[in-house]
Amino acid sequence: MNRVIETNIIRRALVIEGIDENAKTVEVKFSTENPIETEIPGMGLVDEILDHGRGCIDLGRLNKNAPVLLEHNKYDQIGNVVKDSAHVGADRKGRALLRFGDSEQATAIFKDVANGIRTGISVGYQVKKYVQERAADAGRRAVLRAVEWMPYEITVTAIPADVDAMPGRAVTDKFTTEIDIMSEEKIVPVMEPVDVKSAVDKATKLEIDRLDNIRSIGEKYDCEDLARRAMSEKWTVPQMNQEVLEILEKKVATAQPVTRLDLSQGDHSRFSLMRAINAAFTNDWSKAGFERECSQAIEDSLSRPPQGFYIPYDVQQRSMDGNRVMTVGSNTGGGYLKGTDHLAGSFIDLLRANALMGSLNARFLTGLVGDVDIPRLDGGVAFNWVAEDADATPDDATLGTLALSPKTVVGEVPISRRLLKQSTPSVEAMLMDDMAKGAALAIDLAAFSGTGANGQPTGITVTAGIGTSTITVAGNPDRDEMIDFETDVLTANALGGTLAYCTTAPVQGNMKNKNIDTGSGKFLMENGQVNGYDVRISTQLAANTIVFGNYEDVIIGMWGVLDVEPDRAEKAASGGLVLRVFQDCDIGIRHAGSFSKNA
Repeated sequence: MNRVIETNIIRRALVIEGIDENAKTVEVKFSTENPIETEIPGMGLVDEILDHGRGCIDLGRLNKNAPVLLEHNKYDQIGNVVKDSAHVGADRKGRALLRFGDSEQATAIFKDVANGIRTGISVGYQVKKYVQERAADAGRRAVLRAVEWMPYEITVTAIPADVDAMPGRAVTDKFTTEIDIMSEEKIVPVMEPVDVKSAVDKATKLEIDRLDNIRSIGEKYDCEDLARRAMSEKWTVPQMNQEVLEILEKKVATAQPVTRLDLSQGDHSRFSLMRAINAAFTNDWSKAGFERECSQAIEDSLSRPPQGFYIPYDVQQRSMDGNRVMTVGSNTGGGYLKGTDHLAGSFIDLLRANALMGSLNARFLTGLVGDVDIPRLDGGVAFNWVAEDADATPDDATLGTLALSPKTVVGEVPISRRLLKQSTPSVEAMLMDDMAKGAALAIDLAAFSGTGANGQPTGITVTAGIGTSTITVAGNPDRDEMIDFETDVLTANALGGTLAYCTTAPVQGNMKNKNIDTGSGKFLMENGQVNGYDVRISTQLAANTIVFGNYEDVIIGMWGVLDVEPDRAEKAASGGLVLRVFQDCDIGIRHAGSFSKNA
């Protein structure tokens, strides 16, 4: 029996999960499947469940930059829901990212939220259809499951309509809602005889398989305590996988390298790169005892001697005062290297800023310890059709790893005789910048075309499983051929993240001169983009190379091992030297399907 009633917008309190004060954003959890007491016209108080299954929740309104309001006033907007940020996670909970505006009022409200003064944030939603799962009986409320519903508004308010996660009501906005009511007059079908033993055996086997899978995941990834919890709380295997992913990623992000010596702030400033260079150059460490001590401590931890001397990870992270403004690098050597607009920063920041991969949002993992396995989901849960009374085959998401191990890249930085006599923060900052630029060039080259042999990482174009697109005239693609790159990545369900084309200068010139048709006067590449995607240029790519993809799936691991060796032979005639810089790093591609290259 179906029944149509008139309802209002219903509101529930939000849970704030994260605040980014720089970006002025707030991450919120706006819905769960927990039953909540709600009043329904004509039915009184019921337990309402918001179904988060496929097709039940319509996120279209939130994902089209829905406004964030103040006190439910639709004329008082202070921000918006970040486009396409609303989603339902594997835990069947709705989340969204709110961005506050720059007006005086929006800024003041955001500060109150960030400081915990305003904690009242609520979401309004419209229910189009309920299914009654249980009728009211003695001592129990009816249970209604919302199987068609839509988040409608997000509001900052001094007193939320739902301070205890209980729904409130709007005064205006009316909607009609359909309820599929359970009828006592429904005919109960005659059930066929059930083989109880067979059913119990099936259930027992599935439970044993679940326990075995969870136990093996816990043992493999050193998460036995989590596995015991998962088994007792009846987690599915995909739930266990997701939890393990989050734990392992946090471990990688918070690990500290053995080259970190936990130096005090004073010792940071005390370490002099130029003093260590001169000591290693003259083989006289009498005036660089502290630098020698630091290098020796790292050598003891690594169990291998340096080529020259080690620079502590603490020093690599420090900011150095100076008066040399970094500028954008030239196109030669590494393409459009991303410059900095500040004085000398830490070596790690300089390295990231000078790498083309850094400007494309490749993920740098600094301070790694030993060999590292980066977790990833190699496949989702498969769904299959099954005949009546046939056994379903469990097919859980599989957890895989991307293995990274330290590989050593070496570069050269020349130093003149006069520069050797200097020992100021600005000179040291300049040398750190030069070393960072050299390492950045090597990393970019390896990220694109590392062979995976002879100590090199495996780059994008050599990674097995990436897509390929054919260009008929080498180095001179047309619009349809460029679209094929995007289609290739989309087919792999990877069209997301920081998407861009990377190619060479001659290919860029051809695309700027290539008409997309005969009448519009438009060219294939305009305003630095092709088909709406940025185009980046690198002279390190092989001739006619085009690579398209999501560069956030490039993982660059850094072990914090920076070894510097002064070589006096090469510039002996002029009294200078060449610094040989050895850096431990590796590169991995998290999902091969995220990229496509020209065949």
